[in-house]
Parts: sequence; C-alpha cells; structure tokens
Amino acid sequence: MRTRLIYKVSGLLSVIIGIICTLSIYQLRYIFYGVILSVLGFILAGINIFLNNKYEFDEEKWPRGYFGMLLSSIPVLFMLFVVFKFKK
Repeated sequence: MRTRLIYKVSGLLSVIIGIICTLSIYQLRYIFYGVILSVLGFILAGINIFLNNKYEFDEEKWPRGYFGMLLSSIPVLFMLFVVFKFKK
C-alpha cells in the first residue's frame, strides 16, 4: 500500500516539476533554476517508472513519470541548443 502512494506522489510531483521547468525557459534568468529542478524531476520520474515496472501497477497505460521526464528534459535540451547555436 505504501509503494502505491509513493508511486502516485512521485508521478504527480514529476509532472508538476516538469511544468515548472518548462516554464523556466521563457525568461533566460530562470533557466539555471529550471535546469536544477530538472534533476529533481528526473529523479522523481525515474522512481515512478521503476515502481511501475517492478510492481506492475496497471492503472494507466503510460506512467506519469514518462511525461514528467519529457517535460523536465526541455530546459536541458534548450541549454544544449543555445550553447551549440551560438558557439563560435
């Protein structure tokens, strides 16, 4: 029962943190905080995906961790794009 609660909470938090990370790319001064938060989003999404694979929770087709990981990776990809685009 406790693992199901951790599964649900980690999935929800990874999506919320992913949304905050995605919103951080609109202002360049917040991109540093977005990248730092994306690490936390990756960890929570990894926990969510791991628990789904280990205990086979069949509530949904795709765990929320995949969506959270996608949203958390956007600031990192944006930073890579900026670095490689303006590299001389």
